[in-house]
Amino acid sequence: MKNKKIEIKPTYSVPNLERGLLIIELLATKTKGLTLSEIIQSLDISKSSAFRIVNTLILKNYLQKNETTKKITLSRKLLTLGISSMNEQSLVEMSIDVMRAMRDELKESVMLGVILGDKGTILEQVSSSYPVKLSVELGTQFYLHSSVGGKSILAFLPKENADQILKGKSLAKFTENTIVSMKAFRDELAKVRELGYAVDNGEDIQGIHCIGAPVFNEYGFPVAAVWITAPHGRLPHEEFDMKGKIVAKYAREISHKLGYLDSAI
Repeated sequence: MKNKKIEIKPTYSVPNLERGLLIIELLATKTKGLTLSEIIQSLDISKSSAFRIVNTLILKNYLQKNETTKKITLSRKLLTLGISSMNEQSLVEMSIDVMRAMRDELKESVMLGVILGDKGTILEQVSSSYPVKLSVELGTQFYLHSSVGGKSILAFLPKENADQILKGKSLAKFTENTIVSMKAFRDELAKVRELGYAVDNGEDIQGIHCIGAPVFNEYGFPVAAVWITAPHGRLPHEEFDMKGKIVAKYAREISHKLGYLDSAI
């Protein structure tokens, strides 16, 4: 009896794609970036292949290069793709119970948002327990400079990521309180980092106040923001600090559910 020949299906692979993924995985562990030479040494990739792959990834906006230091880092695009995937899978699920508890304590509408591209997007909301309440459609976009969602996330992003988002941006004026100077806005972000929460003093819509705080993932990266929004009469300036600390407390709870360990935000 003849031996039956077993047909083994070949394993298909694309070498340059594999090398590109190895470069991305390497840079994910090097937050300060690597030069092309350091990438070549770390992965034992030929200079010509590394040059072509890296430049293709830069052209497609998956990597970015600092022309002064020659360091190559992951771009905002990869973060955006990761957040998009996480949103659908877990972020809202991990946040919703905490958002409801936050609404029960503060009585105001609670919203959860992320930065996608150069704007923010609202993922979820829990309506106020007051008869008169503020609500928006899920998926509504918001400007970063006039919102607590934008301020909360931008303030805690690595400087290079925040700079990339803000580069060349003009700050549109929506109300008399909107911050339209980039220097003043950066000063505002420094204040947010110091306090741990952000405020919207009627900067987006006249008469509407908001207080928000960042939500961090397991790596300490600000992936979202959670905030309350209310008419100025129910959320006056003198309550900003007290309620800001409460909002930051709930934001920490969500962060811990996402795997964030350091409680000192």
